Amino acid sequence: MIKSMPPISVFLLAILVISCEPTIQAINYGQDGCNYCRMTIVEDLYGTELLTTKGKAYKFDSIECLAAFVIKDEVAKEKIHGLYFTDFEDAGNLYPLQELIFVQAKKLKSPMGLNLSAYRTQKTADDVALLYFGETMTWEQVRIYVETAWLK
Repeated sequence: MIKSMPPISVFLLAILVISCEPTIQAINYGQDGCNYCRMTIVEDLYGTELLTTKGKAYKFDSIECLAAFVIKDEVAKEKIHGLYFTDFEDAGNLYPLQELIFVQAKKLKSPMGLNLSAYRTQKTADDVALLYFGETMTWEQVRIYVETAWLK
């Protein structure tokens, strides 16, 4: 007959499992350096982060720096836990890739010059694209744009 675990053991096991989940690390604006271009991350409207399955956080000063890092396979795809971006309307807070729509707009300058920003709602992204002479993009479109406009 198999004995059941005492409640305290279940609780400790749950804490162990939860604590092993990789978590986003806050970007220390004005102090942290971009893991791609090495510039100090200053603008809290554009900070991004790649989190590995082991919990290591790579921080970037722009969407294009993170995209270039991913394109160049600086971290193997199977070791990436998630990609996180700042919603332009919620400065300094990171959200998972799946929640965002990207905008490339000629009149909305970003730190590295490709003029990319991210938004959590389609309406906001559409409004920004219209107002700043841009277009909305998916993550795959962003990657292609960064590769063709910046890396080649």
